[in-house]
Amino acid sequence: MRDILISIGLMYKFLFFVLGIRRLGHMKSTTGYVGLTISILLSSSGLTTANETTLEQAPVASKSAAAIKMSENAPVQIIISRKDQSLRVFRGNQEIAKSKVSTGKRGHTTPTGIFSILEKRKRHFSNIYNSAPMPYMQRLTWSGIALHESNSVPSYPASHGCVRLPRGFAKKLFSLTERGAHVIIANRDATPQQIQHQMLFQPQEVDVSDKLSGLDPSLMNPVQGLGKITLLSDRPAQDDVAHLVAKRMNQFNEIKKSKKPLRIFITRQARGNLVREIQVTLNTLGFDAGTPDGRVGKATNAAVRAFLASKQGSIEARMYGTTPRINQALLDQLYQAAGKGKVPTGHLFVRHNFKPLFDAPIQISNPDTPLGAHLFTASASDVNEGQLDWLAVNLGDKFSQDLQSRLGVKQAKEDTGIVASTDVLNRITIPDNVRAQINHLIKIGASLTISDRGFSRETTDVGTDFIVLTKPSIPTRAVAKTKNTVKRKAVAARNSATERKVAAQKAKKSAKPKTQTIFSFFKKKKSSS
Repeated sequence: MRDILISIGLMYKFLFFVLGIRRLGHMKSTTGYVGLTISILLSSSGLTTANETTLEQAPVASKSAAAIKMSENAPVQIIISRKDQSLRVFRGNQEIAKSKVSTGKRGHTTPTGIFSILEKRKRHFSNIYNSAPMPYMQRLTWSGIALHESNSVPSYPASHGCVRLPRGFAKKLFSLTERGAHVIIANRDATPQQIQHQMLFQPQEVDVSDKLSGLDPSLMNPVQGLGKITLLSDRPAQDDVAHLVAKRMNQFNEIKKSKKPLRIFITRQARGNLVREIQVTLNTLGFDAGTPDGRVGKATNAAVRAFLASKQGSIEARMYGTTPRINQALLDQLYQAAGKGKVPTGHLFVRHNFKPLFDAPIQISNPDTPLGAHLFTASASDVNEGQLDWLAVNLGDKFSQDLQSRLGVKQAKEDTGIVASTDVLNRITIPDNVRAQINHLIKIGASLTISDRGFSRETTDVGTDFIVLTKPSIPTRAVAKTKNTVKRKAVAARNSATERKVAAQKAKKSAKPKTQTIFSFFKKKKSSS
């Protein structure tokens, strides 16, 4: 009975306390005081239950914890939708900022594809358009595409190709990004999705001295006793191969210390890569094709003729002929002669800090099926320490008939150009030695880009990551019409407002009683008679 009376008394005190707060005008913070009061009352009256915990002890849902950790360790990337004229900033798969933008108008359309920030300047003036100010400029291409602040950011495409950002937001975005951060420009909005696949790279400490790509193919066995090379110009190496391997290992050690992550790119085997692979294989077989550079010169032609001459009368010569043609059939013949297995259908490139590091041939199954366009980015795993979690963004890419012929792919007219990321990863096979090198260097912030087209001409020899351009399924003109649509709606709204105003004036005029004059009096008298 005593406990019940104490509880009733405390409840009255609580009510008076709340009413007092209401009178004092502190309703905005009432919730906090009420919660605190209830906690005090319950603890003092001995009415707390066994399963209640304080805020500090309350468990956090594992999903939320994972999202927070992913957000803290994931790289920043920007996704721009031309259709919505919007920009979203993600850290991992968590959106951390959003803004409207204005992209390029008709005739100056902002290209779609996968870019990265190449340069940042708080104060910048256009080199193309009469030194126009471009505050908080973040460059995407060296040909003139950038993100920058503008006083005019309408809700339709209006720029000369750049992406205009509102005042204030441009400064905020500038503070969130670093050089190398990825920027995706698409016709539709997209969100990074977490993905798991065995093809995606994971950190692994291995001895890669015998696995290096892009070196002299005569290096068939591990090189022993390699240490750090010093005073290279004063003491040239006696063993050229050992010298090259040691230089590459020194380079790898510097990359592991660097904060800059790898950039990896996978595409189809282009003609330049085919020529280079022919040169490498000719050198392996003992026919001097010179330095493998992907260009057909005198040395390459001479090596091809020498190889075909050595095959005269053989089964291979009868199958492929002895005409010196640089094509896939020749590479098939060379691979058979060298015992190298299947001819590569794809190629992998690696860059670090805007510079080429190495490249290697790979296999892509079903080569007549499009790959699409994909960006995968790596962040620290929230489950396995020392491992990476990967995020995927999938873009559509449509091919003209001419491009389909050149790439050797078939794409239906109704195809959106979007290919599932897991389906593409399932089709890729990377040699063990190449995978070992990448796993040795991979870290948080690394990215993998996949595209049928290869990297664009915007990808310079030095000074860029892999810039990939796409052609979305939605025609550019549909996006360009947005401005006209907005104008038509504005004109229609003004016309409608004018019509309503005129109608209201007429109604007011008709409702107003007519003024009686001496003339109207005589007029009435005349009509009545």
